[in-house]
Amino acid sequence: MADSVVDSILAARYFRAGEKSFEDVCRRVADALGETPEETDEYFKAMTELEFLPNSPTLMNAGTPLGQLSACFTLPVNDSLPEIFDAIRWGAIIHQSGGGTGYNFSHLRAEGSPVRSTDGVASGPVSFMRVFNAATDVIKQGGRRRGANMGILNVWHPDIMKFIRCKAKEGDFSNFNISVMVSDAFMEKVAAGKLDDVWITDNAGVSVTVGEIWNSIVEGVWRNGEPGVLFYDTINRKNPTPQLGAIDTTNPCGEQPLLPFESCVLGSINLSKFVRPGSDDLDYAKLDNITRMAIRFLDAVITKNVFPIEQIREATTRTRKVGLGLMGVHDAMLMLRIPYDSDAGRNFCMTVMKRINDVATEESIRIGKEKGTFPAYKGSVWDTQGVIIRNAALTTIAPTGTISLLAGCSSGIEPVFSYAYTRRNTIGKSFVLVHPYFEAELKRVVADMGLTGEAAEKKRQEVVDHVHETGTVQDVAWLPASFKAVFKTALDIGWRDHVLMQACFQKYVHASISKTINMPFSATKEDVAQAILLAWKEGIKGMTLYRTGSREDVVLALEKKEKEEKKDISEAKQAAAAALPLTAAAEKHADPAVVHPLTFERPREMSGRTFLAQSGCCRLYITVNTTPEGKPMEVFIRTVGAGCEANSNALGRSISTGLQNGVPYEKFVKQFSKVHCISAIKNKTAEGVSCADVVGKCIELAATKQTVATLDNWNVEAVPEKKVGRPCPECGEPLDFGEGCNMGICKHCGWSGCS
Repeated sequence: MADSVVDSILAARYFRAGEKSFEDVCRRVADALGETPEETDEYFKAMTELEFLPNSPTLMNAGTPLGQLSACFTLPVNDSLPEIFDAIRWGAIIHQSGGGTGYNFSHLRAEGSPVRSTDGVASGPVSFMRVFNAATDVIKQGGRRRGANMGILNVWHPDIMKFIRCKAKEGDFSNFNISVMVSDAFMEKVAAGKLDDVWITDNAGVSVTVGEIWNSIVEGVWRNGEPGVLFYDTINRKNPTPQLGAIDTTNPCGEQPLLPFESCVLGSINLSKFVRPGSDDLDYAKLDNITRMAIRFLDAVITKNVFPIEQIREATTRTRKVGLGLMGVHDAMLMLRIPYDSDAGRNFCMTVMKRINDVATEESIRIGKEKGTFPAYKGSVWDTQGVIIRNAALTTIAPTGTISLLAGCSSGIEPVFSYAYTRRNTIGKSFVLVHPYFEAELKRVVADMGLTGEAAEKKRQEVVDHVHETGTVQDVAWLPASFKAVFKTALDIGWRDHVLMQACFQKYVHASISKTINMPFSATKEDVAQAILLAWKEGIKGMTLYRTGSREDVVLALEKKEKEEKKDISEAKQAAAAALPLTAAAEKHADPAVVHPLTFERPREMSGRTFLAQSGCCRLYITVNTTPEGKPMEVFIRTVGAGCEANSNALGRSISTGLQNGVPYEKFVKQFSKVHCISAIKNKTAEGVSCADVVGKCIELAATKQTVATLDNWNVEAVPEKKVGRPCPECGEPLDFGEGCNMGICKHCGWSGCS
């Protein structure tokens, strides 16, 4: 726990008066929850050895006067003005205490519906969501956690089209993840191709087809990752207390489907701590023990919890739901050399999750016989099975953004996003941090090549530099296939394998799963549609998809709201607007030979593509950054080998200057194709007639969004993209998008757009 970044996270989020170390935090929490000295010591040991950690509110508030220990809450939003503003007030109290809230707005009348009490008309769910969003803006959770919401609308609500499109503009509803609750009936029509069937009629009498709704969902997901999708019938087939009503709401990251006013306490086992040294398996006996301990811990959290409002206390203690999950899953798989996207990987994860679920159930049964069942036991699925048990639900896979940083492990069940990344220390100095298992195996591979000393270090550094720059090793030809199969990143793994892995865990999880289905920027809308269909067929309860690079401004907008005092338009949006050389209308009639001067103000982040290509004298890394509309605006060129780095740098700067002052990229492509180099003529592997020609071809590929296979006689190797995320509002490091949160998670300082 000596890492300076971890120390800063602890100081910013977890330390209370007088605390100076992680052990101090763990001692406070263990003392607050343990019923005996032996139990207290057991809790303390599990946390300090990073084998298990509870959710952040428990680490922050256990043993303090606030005493609010839950992470997840759901609140009803009923169809009257007093009830709507009750929900806003309750949500503010929850956010202030460190929790996140989920709302289903489907009980509100559609826009334009008559309101008898005022002889007016209803403004509709989306309108009221704006009020909830604004209220969340002003609640900072004591400066320790951002308020976060899930907004849900059922697919059969008349305002569903307005809801699906409500986050199309970046920055709108910035404190909400949104999800559509879809039914089996709707998905069956989609699967059967009945897209022309009328599904609903809105308040204006306009019929809306299945296809219009489905295509809008797919379009939104493809465009910026929203809305997510929740599967109503799958959720309710697994509802442990159906006698209390149907479930139509989840918490902000979707892993906890809950009844109105319920909350849930979460905790995660760090699976990487249970790999048996020198073995190819886990220490299952040790894992069983920590699972039993974790269930006792989480049940004690419910007992000791100070709930923010009385209705939440009543609903939570009525079912005593807890959510035990995992983190460090991919780390454990790396240690055991099991590829994430393989049958072996999925079988391993199913074995682990089934074991944890079974042992957690056994422990809850033991506690139930000792202390009694949850009060709503009568009529529950456990009652019908004749099983005396303490908790209505026991397992979930929650986001572990900050606690996985404390534990030094991979987050949740997500694959590692990058094996080398930049981190800043407390004095602002940057350094590259390399994943320890990646580095250890890389050293072994280099040693097996017979390299030692400086030669070995040079070879190792070559790979580290490459993965740091591109985010992948899949294109490093000399690395063994077995190494590349194991050390894939989230973006190396296909969307189908992401979905199948989530489905494997869902088979043995009582609640749901917070995971992101990563897709490359090149993913199509058809890919998105097929992923949602596969998730439904595989029995997943809900899903979040994120196409790399598809979200641009929202976190910057959040940063401006917090730190720049009352700016109506974020700097990022102004910069993006300034980056457009021509209006759409002007561009349509533009003469490509005419230069249109402009002032280019660079946004803080731009998306682009990096190519690895061969010229006559060297290999070139060519990065082309574009505006959201796909217009090239920056070119960076690096040489590998004998080429002149200074000339490459100068060429990139010159091109960028021209592009930013209105020169059409086509002019560069055309002129560069006329530049011939003797080295390129002699070198049969050259991919252009000169370095400049190679650069021009890469600019054209980026601008036209073509894949390399579509250009005749062109074999430039497109390096799998590494998306450099938008900067964190607190530390400036790139944000990660995973674990079901589309508002961003900082793996450097612990900031999260979601609770």
